[in-house]
Amino acid sequence: MIIWSPSSWSLWKQCPAKYRIKQVERWKFPRPQSDGVLSKLAIPGLVVDKLLQLWLHRKQFEDNAWFKDNFEMIWSMVIAEISPTWSEEESVLTKKETILGLGNAVKMIDSLEITKYRFITQANFFERLNDDVAITGAADLLLIEDARKTGILIDFKNNHSRPRVTKDQLLIYQLGLESKLFLDIERGGYLMYNPRLNSWKWFKLYPVHKQRMIEKLIQASELVSKKEFDFRWNQFTCVRFCEVRFSCDLFQNYIKKPSYRSNNISEVKQ
Repeated sequence: MIIWSPSSWSLWKQCPAKYRIKQVERWKFPRPQSDGVLSKLAIPGLVVDKLLQLWLHRKQFEDNAWFKDNFEMIWSMVIAEISPTWSEEESVLTKKETILGLGNAVKMIDSLEITKYRFITQANFFERLNDDVAITGAADLLLIEDARKTGILIDFKNNHSRPRVTKDQLLIYQLGLESKLFLDIERGGYLMYNPRLNSWKWFKLYPVHKQRMIEKLIQASELVSKKEFDFRWNQFTCVRFCEVRFSCDLFQNYIKKPSYRSNNISEVKQ
C-alpha cells in the first residue's frame, strides 16, 4: 500500500526522483550543514507555533496575561533548540518581530470566534482511498460546527510569502478528516507568522478539487508501484538547493561524477 502525507506529496510534486531517494529507497546521503541564517529566520515561527498550540490546548482564551506569562519560557526553549549565533541587537529585533507576529496571529484566530466551535488541535487521520492507496496527516486546527456538521481547517505556516502556498495540503486534510469524522469541510486556511501579514489565506474546498486530488494521488501511487520516478530537472534548484543531489543520478550525470548512491549500492537500507 502507498501512503501519502502532505509532506510526502509535496516531495513528489517537487521531483519524483527525490521522492524515490527519500521515501522509497531511503538511502543514507550527506546532509547539508545547518544554515545559521535560515535557522534564525525560523525562530519567530517556531515560538509562535508552540505558543499557539499550548494556548489552544489549555483554552486560555479569557486570560489576557497568558501569553506574557508563557512567552519567555517558549522563547528560551526554542533558542536552546536552535542555538543561534547572533548579536544582542539581532536577538532584540527578532524577539520584537516574534511578539508582533504572535499578536497578529492571535487577533486572526480571535476573529473566527473559535469559542463557538468545538475544536480539535492536531486533528489526525489515517484513511484509505482504495485498497492500494491511503492518506495520513494531522491538521493543526479543525473547527467543527456540530449543528451543521461542517468544519473549517487551519494550518499554521512559518512562511513569509502567501503566493507560494497551495491548497493541496488542505485537500489531503479534507479527504482524511471528512472520512474519519463524517462532516463537510467547507474551507481551509493558512495562518502565517510573518508579522507584516495580518490576513488569512483562505481556500474554498470544492468537491471537484477533492476529486482531482484523489485522482492525482492514485495516479502517483500507480507510478510508485511501477517504480517510475521521472526526474524534474531544474539547474538552479537541483544544483543549489536539493539536499539529495549527491544521491541523485540526474545531478551526478550533470556534473559527470559517480553518484553517492551507486557507490553505496550494497549498503543496507534504513
